[in-house]
Amino acid sequence: MKPIDGIIRILQIVLPFLKKRDAQHLQEFTELVKSQYDYLMEQLGRFECDYFELSEKVRRMYMEINKLHEQLNEALKNQCQVPGCKERQ
Repeated sequence: MKPIDGIIRILQIVLPFLKKRDAQHLQEFTELVKSQYDYLMEQLGRFECDYFELSEKVRRMYMEINKLHEQLNEALKNQCQVPGCKERQ
C-alpha cells in the first residue's frame, strides 16, 4: 500500500463528518496533497538516478586511483636503491 493511499483513506473516513460546504475544501486539499506527493516522488526518482550515476563515477575513480598507486609502487621497486647510483632518480 502506498503512503498516499493511507492519506486518502484517512480523508475518506473524515469526509462524512464534515459539512458539505467543507467537502469542496477537503477535495482541493486532497488534490494538493496528491500533487505534492507526485512531485516529491518525481524528485526522489531524479535524486536516485543522480546518486547512482555519481556512485558509478566514484567507483571508477577509485579503481583508477588504485591502478595508479600500483603503477607507482612498481616504478619505485624498479628504482635503483644504491645511494651513489647514477641511474637513481
